[in-house]
Amino acid sequence: MTTKLSITRPEDVLAAVPVLLGFQPESSIVMLTFGGEHQVHGRIDLPPPGEVDDCLDSLFLPAVRHGVRGIVLVLYDSGPRFGTKLARRLAERLTEHDIDLIGCLRVENGRWFDPLGLHGGPPDGVPFDVGEHPFRAQAVYDGKVVRGSRTELAASIAAVPDAVAETEAELEDASTMKIYEVSQLVDEAVDGRILSTGQVASLLLALRDPQRRDAAWGGMTRDEAKAQVSLWADVVRRSPAGHVAHPAAVLAFAAWLGGDGALAWCALDRCFAADRHHGLGMLVARLLDGAVAPAAWDEELTCADHPA
Repeated sequence: MTTKLSITRPEDVLAAVPVLLGFQPESSIVMLTFGGEHQVHGRIDLPPPGEVDDCLDSLFLPAVRHGVRGIVLVLYDSGPRFGTKLARRLAERLTEHDIDLIGCLRVENGRWFDPLGLHGGPPDGVPFDVGEHPFRAQAVYDGKVVRGSRTELAASIAAVPDAVAETEAELEDASTMKIYEVSQLVDEAVDGRILSTGQVASLLLALRDPQRRDAAWGGMTRDEAKAQVSLWADVVRRSPAGHVAHPAAVLAFAAWLGGDGALAWCALDRCFAADRHHGLGMLVARLLDGAVAPAAWDEELTCADHPA
């Protein structure tokens, strides 16, 4: 994620989180990072009390790997007692990694609390409403959709039963596509062409072949990532369960390339529900787990175009 926001007070943090993640988190720990080679904002589900340290490793290690200098943490729906205990443990872990804890907020029932006394907040919390915050207005202006929850985000790429039924009917008589036809169809769709049901069916058949699948995603660029996300989200919503793993993996890659890690994870959920060991899906999961910056893909394409 490369969005740059000027954050100076707790309300700015709370407005920035859903803009950066793409949805309003619930029962979560959110990490916003500052300094370092790349931004590696992250979110994990609120861990059970006995699994805190293992979960924190998955949150913090990408920040350590990228040399992050400072972190702001937000705890959603943790409850006052566990939230305070968790905040203290988070602060200890950051000290171990020599990373500054710039701020830490606990959020519950429309109020923010100051579990570590870093912001001067009162014990009974501070009510807030960021619906009209300039960050949200800027997100709308930029065309960025902020979902109400991760569940809502996942629902945006869920199967559409009527569309799936139409695709299934077309699959009975559909024929696969040649390699060049796959890349040509993807290029046309990125330029705005809406795929017919027959084209979706033929594309799904083609994606079963590794070479044709590579033709669908291998030359993708960051400049077209948003259009690629729209294309593959549409295909995923129209795909029968037995065919959804391949387009869901391509969608996950496009979402990662466009800086939308939350959508990428939702796409991987659909991919792995159909094929637990999908090759491209596992690659994208490693990119996300390692907080690899999308700019790395541009370097790969450049090296491929200009071999040593």
